[in-house]
Amino acid sequence: MYKSIELINSIEHKNGAVKDVTDYSFSKELSNCLVTVSEFFEACKDYPILFAKDSKNEWFASVMLGLKEKDNLSIDEKGNWKSGKYIPAFIRRYPFVFVSDKDKLALAYDSTYKTTKEANPTKAFFDENGNNSEFLNGTLRFLTNFQADALSTAKFVSELEKLELLEQKSATIKTLSNETITINGFFVLNEDKLKNLNEKKKSDLCKRGAIPLITAHLISLSNIRKLFL
Repeated sequence: MYKSIELINSIEHKNGAVKDVTDYSFSKELSNCLVTVSEFFEACKDYPILFAKDSKNEWFASVMLGLKEKDNLSIDEKGNWKSGKYIPAFIRRYPFVFVSDKDKLALAYDSTYKTTKEANPTKAFFDENGNNSEFLNGTLRFLTNFQADALSTAKFVSELEKLELLEQKSATIKTLSNETITINGFFVLNEDKLKNLNEKKKSDLCKRGAIPLITAHLISLSNIRKLFL
């Protein structure tokens, strides 16, 4: 999704800014993307929310955006996100991203969206004194909240695993054009195991606010069939 990542600093980017993101073509090849617990209630209306592990064996939640690899069905041929559909924060943060820099997170952006303060003053990085602009501070807050929510999501899914509530699934789907597609490697919550939890464990889930999130996840699974309609 990111073509040329560049760290932002007040010296090299004193007069820098970003262009407006006018379409979502940059995410056309995303068939799924990370989603956080703070988004579950909106995301569950439009997409299946699934669980998986990354290369570091850490849990995350994602939404299915398409059935085939590199095919985001939420974007039309003009690069527009389909009207009324929720746009995940993972997409909305673009062209910005946090990257690791000397054991800390630093703000970077896709430099293909580079422009000048004069060309787009509302998206300037720094003010005349070299301090963060209001726009840049807002961007930092958004990404910081997103990072914190991602950690909360990993903790939430890990707790479900510890309670042995997750099960690995695969799905075979026949499209309207009679094409058969198989999706593997994702996890969902097992409702029967949830029902059979003892009262203390159920109570603990309630206290941690997990039950509404679980409900959103289960509701979202019906959206799998919507992807091929």
